Amino acid sequence: MSSNMVHIGGYLAKPEGFAANRLPGAVAAVPAGSVNEVARDFLEDVNFPEYVASLIEGVFQAIVDASVKQMDAYGELLQSVAKTVDQFVQDQVSDGKGRDWLLATYPNLFERVDGSGCLRLRPGVNVARAISRLRFLPVEGELDQFDSGAIEAKLVPAARRRLATSRQQLLATMVMMGVQRSVSGRRRV
Repeated sequence: MSSNMVHIGGYLAKPEGFAANRLPGAVAAVPAGSVNEVARDFLEDVNFPEYVASLIEGVFQAIVDASVKQMDAYGELLQSVAKTVDQFVQDQVSDGKGRDWLLATYPNLFERVDGSGCLRLRPGVNVARAISRLRFLPVEGELDQFDSGAIEAKLVPAARRRLATSRQQLLATMVMMGVQRSVSGRRRV
């Protein structure tokens, strides 16, 4: 392998002076004794040992850098999962996302108020049925009316909390799967 590398390096350095019978496709021919000189000159010009050392160091450094970035991202993921639900809601789920979730989850109950982005109960919706459909939301206090103030004060925060809880549970599952993969990967090694 090293002999072939020397021949190829010699050809790359001086293709016009390389023995055609040593490298398939080479068209130039030189006396056999000068091939060693060409290869030696090439290795001296390139400083092959330093080149290989820097190549290995570069690959190793790229692997280390990638591992550090991966660990930083994993650390951020752990910080997000370790927050309380209230902190997670505050940092990750806006009022707008809560409204969007309510509208997507209960399209027959809510509609947007023109221009404001807020929600209101659709005309003709039975309030008692709407309240029974929303019983799974973590609403603080009683939900007995559906004016825009009650929707903004009670339902949007409840939707944000529900959305944040689902996301945080998903992230926790991802963390556990990552730990399992890491542990099982080490067992195989």
